[in-house]
Amino acid sequence: MTMTAAARTAVEGFRQETRLEAHTSHGPGYIVHALGRDFHVSDEMARIFLHQVERVAESDTSALVILRHAHGVELLMITDASSFSIRPMTPADRSAAQPAYPRMRG
Repeated sequence: MTMTAAARTAVEGFRQETRLEAHTSHGPGYIVHALGRDFHVSDEMARIFLHQVERVAESDTSALVILRHAHGVELLMITDASSFSIRPMTPADRSAAQPAYPRMRG
């Protein structure tokens, strides 16, 4: 796919407005603890996950919420009984090598 000049201008304008070029990627910045596991996620994904959980909580329903993490993607069932936490990563978290999560076999 070739990007037209108009599309390129729109993308650059959006990048400047949101200051995306100022954000450097240092890897995952938060840990989401859910289902008995720790998921290493980016700042953006932590915000998206929290927003989606809040929407589910407001609607008094249950729903699958997507969580993209350092080792892939999970669909987490969020209900009133769900328990999770989100915390910033520490230097110790960043230095510890995380093995990939085991794959489910069915």
